[in-house]
Amino acid sequence: MSIAWFVIFILLWTGFLAGASSLITAGRVNARFAQLVWRGAALLSALPVVVIGVASLVPQTLPSALPDIPYVEPAAGAVSAASTSLQTAVSGPQWAWTAPTLFAVLAAGWALRFGAALLAQARLQRLKSRSVAYWRTIDAFPLTELGLERVPNVRLIPGGSPFIAGFASRAIYVPEGLEAPEDLRQIAIHECVHLKRGDLITRPLERLVADIFWFSPFAWMMRRELDFWREAVCDEIASELSGDRIGYARTLAQAARISAPVRALPVAAFILPRKRSLPMRLNRLFEHRPARSRPVMALGASLVALALTPFALAEGQKDAVAAADGKEDGEASFDFAVLLSPDAGVSSRYGERTHPVTKKPVFHNGTDIKAPMGTPVHTPGCGTVVLSASKKGYGETVEIAFGDGSKMRFAQLSERLVEVGDEVNAGTVIGKVGMSGKYATGPHLHLEHWQPQLDAESGETELKPLDPQKSAGLVLYAAG
Repeated sequence: MSIAWFVIFILLWTGFLAGASSLITAGRVNARFAQLVWRGAALLSALPVVVIGVASLVPQTLPSALPDIPYVEPAAGAVSAASTSLQTAVSGPQWAWTAPTLFAVLAAGWALRFGAALLAQARLQRLKSRSVAYWRTIDAFPLTELGLERVPNVRLIPGGSPFIAGFASRAIYVPEGLEAPEDLRQIAIHECVHLKRGDLITRPLERLVADIFWFSPFAWMMRRELDFWREAVCDEIASELSGDRIGYARTLAQAARISAPVRALPVAAFILPRKRSLPMRLNRLFEHRPARSRPVMALGASLVALALTPFALAEGQKDAVAAADGKEDGEASFDFAVLLSPDAGVSSRYGERTHPVTKKPVFHNGTDIKAPMGTPVHTPGCGTVVLSASKKGYGETVEIAFGDGSKMRFAQLSERLVEVGDEVNAGTVIGKVGMSGKYATGPHLHLEHWQPQLDAESGETELKPLDPQKSAGLVLYAAG
């Protein structure tokens, strides 16, 4: 799968999930149900990454290499290049820069997100270091209903929003100005609900969706909705536990008034940064209409999402394979000259000829193209490397399989630059011209083109060598 296709697919996928979740949670719905829906959307957004990761671990069966045949290397004689008809070379891939550029942009975004997380953690530690202990006893509330033995220690901070933090030793941090016993009681209940529900652990995991898919505005939408519904759930539970819904709403409004602008902290803040979130939370506290869940819609959307994922991934993989093969409807496309050099020329043609050493008639399965030592050898189309090794008689050899079932052998190389399994594009440099094989009398490239043909006797399809100079669209050499 190409990086560009991955980015586009994630944008469409997260957009679909965010849109479906918005429809399901529209109107007056139960806060816990809404939180569950958005959690499901965040989880499903990462499903393609998991599927692609698992698929990459499954061994892929590569096409077999070309069959071994006795190789007799002709001398790299001086055959006039003027006798060959030079085809017009097609320019190389215009978008070869996109993959590395997109990956660099993605990597830069992930690095910035990681840096932002470190900065937020530093801000948190600095704020905690400036806090002071609050020594008064907080009015008790029914902790038994939460399964807690005691209220965590309370510490005062210069400003910001109330929050709970810590692993081994947890504490509730309250900004100065909210020291009134009733306010502290309401805040303590709210933060204890966070603690009981495990939000200190789940919140960082939920927010990863925007860190991983930072380029998707829909991933950020999921993050904001998860933050809102997390607080809405705590509002419902805490206001019931406190027994004073009006008092709880008053504390919420008071905290919003005195809280300094919220800066990024890796904690669940009592007051969210979005201004419209406070009225929405207050409205939910005083609305007495029964909350309506939409399990049928939620289940339907989830099933649709799960059903579409494999098909979408399969289509994307199909498109990627087609692009890698450079073909459509089973046809290979050659869009680049094999050699780009003004000194290149055919030195030995395909077919019957006299061996330069033994002087006996032999059949030459390929075409030899003389060129200066070290001249880059390009693949003419997109395909897969099925062999990269030193081959008896051929010397350093690379073989590539194309989408239409044909294969090419590039031999007599001085250097191989690809490995088995590599996906190559038109214009990829796979090696350099040399004279590493048997009977080589000068630097050149030995090129063979094998295509599947139906055998009249056996009735089976077999690979047979063809004249590379007669392969449709194949340009052997051109001036660089």
